Amino acid sequence: MPDDILKQYFRKYYSTSSLGIPDMLFQREIGFIPFNGTMIRHKKFSGQKPIERFVRQYVPRHLYYSSAYYRFPDQHKMMEKEWLGAELIFDLDADHIEGANKMTYMEILAEVKKHTIRLLEMLMNDFGFGENNIRLYFSGGRGYHVHVESDKIYTMDSDSRRDIGDYIRIEGLNIEDLKMLDDSYFNYGILGRFNRYIADFYSNIDENYVKSVFGKSWWNYMNYLEKFYNGEKIIDFLKKVEGNKFKLLIKKSNSNENASVDYDRIMLGKLLQDFKKNALAEIDEPVTTDIHRLIRFPFSLHGKTGLMVKPVQLDSLKSFNPLNEAIPEVFKNSEININMKINKFSISMNGENYSIEKGENRVPLYLGIFTSAINVADFIPE
Repeated sequence: MPDDILKQYFRKYYSTSSLGIPDMLFQREIGFIPFNGTMIRHKKFSGQKPIERFVRQYVPRHLYYSSAYYRFPDQHKMMEKEWLGAELIFDLDADHIEGANKMTYMEILAEVKKHTIRLLEMLMNDFGFGENNIRLYFSGGRGYHVHVESDKIYTMDSDSRRDIGDYIRIEGLNIEDLKMLDDSYFNYGILGRFNRYIADFYSNIDENYVKSVFGKSWWNYMNYLEKFYNGEKIIDFLKKVEGNKFKLLIKKSNSNENASVDYDRIMLGKLLQDFKKNALAEIDEPVTTDIHRLIRFPFSLHGKTGLMVKPVQLDSLKSFNPLNEAIPEVFKNSEININMKINKFSISMNGENYSIEKGENRVPLYLGIFTSAINVADFIPE
């Protein structure tokens, strides 16, 4: 019964709304999950009218299209589809965010946005993709999808895409390997940012920060370090030199070779760990490496929230609020009765703060759909 009511509202949305049609739709595989059943895939549509006609008739709970282009997308065997290439896809979700299980939905959205911003900066600054190569979507759930469209990536295999994913997640970066690199590597990309991070850390060093991040004993080590740089404070030492701060800090000291090397190595390891935590973008790597991936269809509804898969302009991401902007207009102007199944539920949607107690409540339709879709409330038939 709850799914039947939810499906009626999804039908209402699709009967009055248009989908965002990806390029070369006729070469994409289409898949969907119905309200009752499992994934159905290997569908093909020639254009916007046929697929919208299909969606209005069948009303899927989830709608997907392939990141890949095929010569025969409706063939059931992958080899028979004849793969022609694929977009590069990044899926950012709460599943890979540390501590997400203790966050509210709104906190999750804010945290995943931080990782999405980092990803976009790396794609543009480190990989050289322009804004015209990148499409950004709110997933309708707990995060964002980033699509990269470029002749440089369409024919990349899974291993090459995994390398990109490892870079985004700063995998495999360790002090011993960094020691072996030429200085020029530290002038750009992730290593360039790490180099600047080291300089900024020492230039703006704060006793409380060091103690909170690295532990109380590390502040004593910081002061102890002075003797290994001709009596100078390490901050003053770094300010005077240009270039690779990392190599200077890891370099053996003339005055006390072993102590300096051991200390610097440990301290830089701590700095690298902290840098990664604040610089990486947590992505779902299997999505990035999968050259046959199905991804959510633009302007479709997410079956577990009732929110739209909404395109987002790159320069609008920081201010974008999915709990305002991904609510379908057709759900905004009416109310519905729900039975809240948990003791209390709080959320901010459509510019309003809601705190709903257990039991029967009358709420805006979009909130009723959302709470029903996430399974904390049931519709009360009218």
